[in-house]
Amino acid sequence: MNENSKENQQGTVQTTPSPLWGGPGRGLSIRVGMGYDVHQLVEGRDLWLGGIKIEHTLGLLGHSDADVLIHAICDALLGAANMRDIGYHFPDTAAETDGIDSKILLRKTIELIATKGYTVSNIDCTVCAEKPKLNPHVEAMRACLAEVMNTDEDNISIKATTTEKLGFTGRQEGISAYCVALISK
Repeated sequence: MNENSKENQQGTVQTTPSPLWGGPGRGLSIRVGMGYDVHQLVEGRDLWLGGIKIEHTLGLLGHSDADVLIHAICDALLGAANMRDIGYHFPDTAAETDGIDSKILLRKTIELIATKGYTVSNIDCTVCAEKPKLNPHVEAMRACLAEVMNTDEDNISIKATTTEKLGFTGRQEGISAYCVALISK
């Protein structure tokens, strides 16, 4: 038995939740969420990733500016707070989100999780794109996201990778992003 366990009169071990995992009146509460997004690359659109415009011959197709990195972050944060997903809160059929800057969606997501008392502890993201090379843009993305989320840049990790020319990403048909978020209250 551990320090949070005790044996009752019937000999059954009962475990009390650790204060770290919280609940009402139980101290710090931390939660983890995972997000994923993908958008198709097309001509005639700007390429927005991590809240910044990146010069490229193709852009991402979507109802909003199609920033896959921000969309994955939103889903990770909403999932961690058990608040469904980005499509639930910002549907791609809504006129008010048509062409919207995804930084606005991220700011609103931060406000949504705050209604449950949560703040961002850290996020770890991976963007999968064959081209353009994203490493030169990572620091600008981190700075932009930190400002939007009102957090320190050190709380934001962004990695870029390719799929070694395999699949839709390797054929440069689209870009995908993954994010894991830790939130706390």
